[in-house]
This record gives sequence, structure tokens and C-alpha cells, in this order.
Amino acid sequence: MAKELLTAKAVEVAKRDTKAYRLSDGAGLTLFVAPSGVKSWQFRYTLAGKQQTATLGKFPTVSLAEARRRAQAARGLADDGRHVTVEKRVVRAQRAADRDQTFAAVAKAWVAVRRRQDRWTAGYVREVENSLANHLEPLNGLPVSTITAAMAAPLLSKVERAAPDMERKVRQRLRAILDYAVMQGLIVGNPIPNVRRRRLERAHYAAVVTRAGAGNILRAADAADVGKGVRHAHLLLALLAQRVGEIVPAQWSEVDLDAATWTIPRARMKRKDEARGDHVVPLPPRLLAMMKEWRRADGAEAQYVCPSPRSDASITREAMEKFYRVTLKLAGKHSPHSWRTVFSTWARDAGKDRDAVEAQLDHITGNATETSYDRAKRLERRRDLVAWHEERLLAARDGAEVLTLKATA
Repeated sequence: MAKELLTAKAVEVAKRDTKAYRLSDGAGLTLFVAPSGVKSWQFRYTLAGKQQTATLGKFPTVSLAEARRRAQAARGLADDGRHVTVEKRVVRAQRAADRDQTFAAVAKAWVAVRRRQDRWTAGYVREVENSLANHLEPLNGLPVSTITAAMAAPLLSKVERAAPDMERKVRQRLRAILDYAVMQGLIVGNPIPNVRRRRLERAHYAAVVTRAGAGNILRAADAADVGKGVRHAHLLLALLAQRVGEIVPAQWSEVDLDAATWTIPRARMKRKDEARGDHVVPLPPRLLAMMKEWRRADGAEAQYVCPSPRSDASITREAMEKFYRVTLKLAGKHSPHSWRTVFSTWARDAGKDRDAVEAQLDHITGNATETSYDRAKRLERRRDLVAWHEERLLAARDGAEVLTLKATA
């Protein structure tokens, strides 16, 4: 290697001139000084008989010592007959690709695609993003091509120990993200095995359906120290028997307090058949009175019925599931979804109108024509049904008996 000619002081004091000039450090490394005074490090070499120049960075961002290190690396490429500038571009492109192919980047792209294709609500997007952040964050900086089942197993096991139901969702989301990576050509196959559960296990939701048990849950929830968003959602779940993903994003614009109805957009329902129309839910008397008070307390500008205490948004489904699982200590016994079972079981045992029960749950009854024709009539039957259900739930909470009075002649 040729003797080094420059010193750090000489580089620092080099002045601009009317014309550009170079100061040599030997072995192809030079300091290029532009008429503007900008100083750049250049490596000059010969490739296939032609003079080539590769820029190694600007001074003072790149010091003399660093420039010499970069020049040595470039010299190795040149000695191997490789074009230094082209090699730099390849490395830069690879780094950019690596950034785009990290788990975090791929997950973000997957969420964007699913949100558009499946018409996810803003609330559900936040729920999914929070789930990924809470449970899969250690994978974020890894290229998806390096993720293995062995890496994911401890993360999924940790979730399963705390919440078995949540582990299923996290695993499904992880597999979906890696399936998306396969479709984008980033990986050859999905490394996470698809655990197939028996159909009965997949469809089963544990539920406390006894009158005493339901009353205990309602009293415990009343005594819990939770925010109003969780408290509101809990009451809506218990009294209206709708799905948690339909309830937590509820907006005041969907609620007609004068008509005592809440209209859930079809896009937010599990069954998204637009021909069925939006799902209109009647509000029973006691809940209606409570919601009027919520509205008054929150103010006319409030957007969400179940607001988050930490952001201008609604609470999430995970917040409700955690409330039941951790705060109420009901893991494996009763979940937010279980109130649908309570509603259908109590109504069936009491001999209530089956079509009204199924319509309240947004289950399909009859064909599409019959459903559309009978919608208004069913709404009135459902109004009586939810009032009956509310009366019995609140009586169970208060430890009272509900007596059915027979009409007298």
C-alpha cells in the first residue's frame, strides 16, 4: 500500500478554489474539493482499462480514518474486477429490501390489504395492530425469511398460558401475515404449522347460564374499578347479546335515542351480506335511560359510545376480553361472547319466539325475501324480547325474583 499523504489537519483546512481540485492520500484515495467548498472522498481505480471514480462520502461526515477504511474495502472489490459503484448500489438496494421485508413492514402491508379487502373498521384495525404489538413485537426487526417456528413458539406459548383464546387469534394472525409474505414471493413457505382443532372445540364458547351465576358476574362487573368505555360495553353485551366486535366501535351517530334503536352497519357485522341491510337493535327501557345519561354526560361532540380513556377512539375487543379474563377472573368460564348464549338459552327455555331470538342474534331465519318482508314486524317482537331479557338479567343482578302475572278476566 502506498504511503498515506494526508493528515486530519490538512483535510480540515483545505480551502475552496475557483476550480475543483483533489488532494491525494495515496493508493487511489483522494479528497475532492469543489468550488463551493464541499469536500468529498473519492476512490479512483482502473477497471477493464478504463478509469473509474467511486464516491465514498463527504467530509466531515466521513472522517479521514473512515475514508481510508472505505477505500480499503473498495480496493478489494476493484482487485476482484468488480465495479465499486455498482456494488454499492446493490448493497444499498439490498438493505432497503431488507427493511421492506422485516416482519413489521410485512405486517403493516398485510393490515393495509386486509383492511381494504375485508372492509375492516378503524376500531378493528387498532385491535389487530395492538395485538401484534403486544404479542409479536420481538419479531418486528427480523426479515420474514429468517422467522422459524422455533422463534414463534415461545411467544405463542406465553400468550396461551395467559389466555388460550387469545393464542388462537395471535397464531391465526401470524400465519396470515406469513401467508401474505409467501404470496409476495418473500418466503417459500409458511414456517408456522396450522394447528387444526376439532370442530366442536372451535365452535364452543363457555358460558355461565344459571340465573345465580349471571347475577354474580353482573355484580362483580358493577363493583370493578374500570373506565366508562369498558363499563358501557359490558352492559351492551349483556343486555343486547351482540358480538363484542360489533359493540366496541359503536358510535353515537348510529344510535337513535328517540326511536330507542341502535343501527349497526352491515359492514361491521359478522355476516356481511349487504342484501340483509344494517342490523337494527332495539334498546330496552332501563338501558335506554342509561344511554341517555351517558350521552348527556359525554356531550354532543362525543363520537364513541364506549370511548377509550387514553385516545380519541373506542376501546378494543381485547380490552373487553381482558376485563372478563383478568379483572372478573372468568377465563375459560364466561367471555364477552357468552352473553349471546345466555340470551338464547334463557329465551329458548322460556318458550320465546324463535325467529325473534335468531333475528336479535343476526342469525339467518327464512330466505332473503322473507327476512326483508318481516323485518319491521320482527323488530317489534324483538323489542318485547329484549325488554323481557333486561328485566330478568337485572333482577338476577339484584337478587330479585321476576314473577309473571296472569291476566284476569
